Formats: sequence, structure tokens, C-alpha cells
Amino acid sequence: MIGERPGPGAAREYRFPRSFEHTAAGGLRVIVVPMPARPLASVQLLLPGGAAGEPADGSGLTAALARLLTEGGERHDADGLVEASEVLGAKIGAEAGWESVVIGASLPASRLAGILELIAEIALAPRLPEREIERVKALRLAAIEQAHASPRSRASEALIAEIYAPSAAYSRPIGGTRESVSRISREALLERHRQLLAGGVPTLVIAGEVDFEAVARIVDSSPIAELRAGTWRDGAAPDTPSDERTQTDEAPRLVLLDRPGSVQSELRIGKLGRSRRDPLFYAALIHSEVLGGLFGSRLNRVLREEKGYTYGAAAGFEFRRGRGPFTARTAVESSVTAAALVEARAQISSMIERPASVEELAAARQYLRGTFPLRFGAAAPVAAAVAGLVAVGLEPAELDRFQASIDSVDDAEVARVAHDLDGEPERIVVVGDASTIASPLRDAGFSVEIRGEALST
Repeated sequence: MIGERPGPGAAREYRFPRSFEHTAAGGLRVIVVPMPARPLASVQLLLPGGAAGEPADGSGLTAALARLLTEGGERHDADGLVEASEVLGAKIGAEAGWESVVIGASLPASRLAGILELIAEIALAPRLPEREIERVKALRLAAIEQAHASPRSRASEALIAEIYAPSAAYSRPIGGTRESVSRISREALLERHRQLLAGGVPTLVIAGEVDFEAVARIVDSSPIAELRAGTWRDGAAPDTPSDERTQTDEAPRLVLLDRPGSVQSELRIGKLGRSRRDPLFYAALIHSEVLGGLFGSRLNRVLREEKGYTYGAAAGFEFRRGRGPFTARTAVESSVTAAALVEARAQISSMIERPASVEELAAARQYLRGTFPLRFGAAAPVAAAVAGLVAVGLEPAELDRFQASIDSVDDAEVARVAHDLDGEPERIVVVGDASTIASPLRDAGFSVEIRGEALST
């Protein structure tokens, strides 16, 4: 006799590690997250002011600067920095986001003092050698060419440019464009670095098997305490970046990027989404899982399982300090491009016509609650999560409320997310063979604009 398949167990309660705070003399904010039995600690220095603060002609400067920080400082060149960090059992890295630049490392908790000196060195006075600047520029330009040749990357990049107005930083790739990257100079990078040091309150996050009081003493006696809280040039603290959208009263426009000979089409549907600071953030997470996150989501179930159009389809919000994009994405055989696009739009609209069911809401809540603790077994993801919240202007305690916040979302809030999304202007981008798919798309009622940015097959 075959027994019944066991169902999922009840989700366990999870408490995010408690954090403690200290402020150094110059205003550096220090957040310490003690984690017993985690001898490998994580250190993350957050400098507020990321790519969202760049002007159009400076696009890519912040990302380039982050890559160059690890080329050394006043005391160490790139090789010397690697050697000094390896002696500590660490590897230093730096990354730029929309809201901040983060310099980080993981290492044995007993060696914090040494790594803080190295991080302070490159944060306060990066070397920025001309030869490395040209190398980083060349790498970025090569990556741009590679992305342009990829139908998937090209479709996603074109969609973002359609959702936001050209004046909005979010309309551009975080790494910059061909034109802006080509213009990067050492002088521009130094100026961007000065802006970062003057841009609000720097934050140091340390997680691992550490003692709060001991860490505070180490920080106060370290060169990293020289980092000071800056003030923006206009005298105001950084706030939500511009999320200007393209204004339109026309019917949904479809941009078709021609890729002659392609046997597949990349489909993208996009709208202006929500901010991470939005009160309906948790409802938006559930909406995303029901629509296009879970394997059994509406979009994937219909396009993959019922229609057989694709191997997979997904949709969801990208949350930032400002209003990030909402996107739905899939790839299909050319012959079903129009039918798949019509069905994908119908599934997005279905969240209005058929609000999430009790079963769908339960599955989304269970998934979000159940997977949340799995992310935080080590110190590095804990420090990264805290730094990410600080970057968007939220507090670490938000993480401890995650599961309860998911549970408290009701169906009306999810319906409100769907309703608000439905009211946003829609943008559609398709990458495929225009000679094959343009007519069926027009027959399906789309206003098609073909752009001759042919992509090689």
C-alpha cells in the first residue's frame, strides 16, 4: 500500500541575530552582530552614495571606482594589499550598488584590527593607478559588447531604458554606457571618491564570534575611525533617488530589437515598481511569488506547464531606495512569440481579475518564511543583509520582523499591490527575428516599433 506523500512541516520561528551599535568620534556608525560559534567574521564598510547619485555623463564612475579600490592605497600597492590581507587570512573586495559602495572581507574574528587598517587605507586614500584605470575601462567596455550580443541581456537593458526617463539614473546600466565609460578619467574618479567621503554617514558592519565592547575599542583605536560623517553639498541628507518614468498616454508600446535568423524570442514586460521602503514591501514580495516567483506561480504554470511555450518564466519587483522596476521575463520559440506575450500579459492582469487565493497566499508565505533563515547560517550574509538595509535607510531590526511581517500581510494588501501595478504604464521589449514575428505581433494588437540594432546569431 502506497502511503500519502508527506506535506511540509510547520515553519520554525527564527530570530535574526541581535545587533549593537557604537559611534566613533568622527561619526562613523558601527554595527556589531555577535554570532557565537562563527569564528569566521565578516567586515563590511558602507560608504553612502552609489550609482543612483551619478549624472548621466558620469554613469559607471562609482562601479569603476569600487573595482579600483583594491588596487592599493598609500602604504600598499595591489600586490602588497593582497599579501597583507592573506597574512590575516582574508581577501578584500569592493562593490558598488545603487545606494552605496561596500568594502568588505571575511577573516578569523581574532584578526579584526589588521583588516580594519587595510580597509581604512583604501577607503581614505585609494591609489588609482592610471594603468589599472585603463584596464578596468577596457574590461567594462568588453562586458558592454558582450551584453549587447546577448539577447537576454539586451532585452533586459532595453526594457529598463523604456521604463525610466533618460534623465533618471535607474534608466542606465549600473556599470555605465560605452560613452560614459570611455570618458572616465583619474580626475573624475578622485572627485567621485571625494563625494563618497562627504556623502552622509559611513557605516561599519561586523558580524561573527565577536564581543561588542572589544570591537568598539578596536575601531576607536583604528585608522578607520578617521572616516567621518559628511554632509551633502546641498546641505541635506541623501534621500530617495529620482525615479522619473517615461510619460505616455499611448497604448502599450512594443519595442522589437531585430535579431535576424533567431529561432527564439526574448520577451520582457516592465513597469515602474516599488521602493524597498514602501509600506507594502512585504505584500509585494507575496504578490511576486504568486505571480512569477514560485515554480507553481501563475506565469510559470501557464506558460510552461499548460501551454508549453517555454522552459521557464518569472516576474517580480527589484527593490531599491527609489522605485525599482517590475519585470516579467521569458524566452520562447519564435513561432509562439505573439501568443506567449498575450498570455504573459493576461497572467499579470489575472492578479486583478482573480485575486490570490487562500492556497496561493499560503504557499507564498510558507516559501518566504521557510527560506529566510537558510540565508543566514554564516556571518557574511548576515553582515551583507544589515548593510543592505542601512543603505536604503532602514534599521537592522527590520530583519527580525521579517517572518512576522510576512504572516501579517492580508489578501487586501496583495490586491492593492496588483491594483497599483495595473495602473502603471506598461513597456514591452522583444528581441527576435523581426521578419518572422513582427506581423503576428501586430495581428495580436501590438503597436510594434522595430529597431535595427541587429544582434548577431
